[in-house]
Amino acid sequence: MTFRASTGLLIGTLIACEALLLRAPVARGAEPVITPMGQLTPADKGRVVTVQGSVVGADSFSSGFKLTVNDGTGQLTALIWASDFDHVYNSYRLNVGAVVKVMGKVDVYNGTIEVVPDRGGDVDVVKFAKRDARKYALGALTGNDHNAVVWVEGVVADITPAEDGAYVLVSDGTGAQKVKLYGVVAARIPGRDKLWVGQRVSVVGRVKARRRTGIEIVPALPHDVYILGDKPAGAK
Repeated sequence: MTFRASTGLLIGTLIACEALLLRAPVARGAEPVITPMGQLTPADKGRVVTVQGSVVGADSFSSGFKLTVNDGTGQLTALIWASDFDHVYNSYRLNVGAVVKVMGKVDVYNGTIEVVPDRGGDVDVVKFAKRDARKYALGALTGNDHNAVVWVEGVVADITPAEDGAYVLVSDGTGAQKVKLYGVVAARIPGRDKLWVGQRVSVVGRVKARRRTGIEIVPALPHDVYILGDKPAGAK
């Protein structure tokens, strides 16, 4: 066989191999196994699991956010640190009513099972939230509404800084109520630079009625607060 023929045979073989490789399926990582929440116990502390369920509750704390997630077999808390929440894809769709898949390490706090993701990318919003809250007139809220989740709209009458965030006084003509914004929420409100006295806002939050502080409306997540328009003329 001549050198030219050998070269041609080699090139032909390489082309044929390349064609086979292009048609071959690409190997993908296996989908994580979903662990039923009802199977998790305090003995699983430290174990890395993937869970999926509906968000049935949400709260904020000084360093992040806690989502109560239920999958029909059980319920647990998905604890997302504030720095990780910033990197959750579609975090603006993450609220009560969403379906989420979370991979993280099992922890136990005050007897409650928690799953703590290592990074924001470990939280997947499988189904977007469509939160349903009853709209209230601010003047209609009383101590009997303690722990109710309400939706209110009004004009910002005052903003008072606090050690752990700020108090925003909102008025709608029927009355006025304080909205407590914890720092982790206030820092992440969309358009927060437009939150001024005189601005119209929409707020979804949980009513907290206390003897010392009176009624407060506490939003759990940044997207529970919406700025309804640009800063009005003459606003402070």
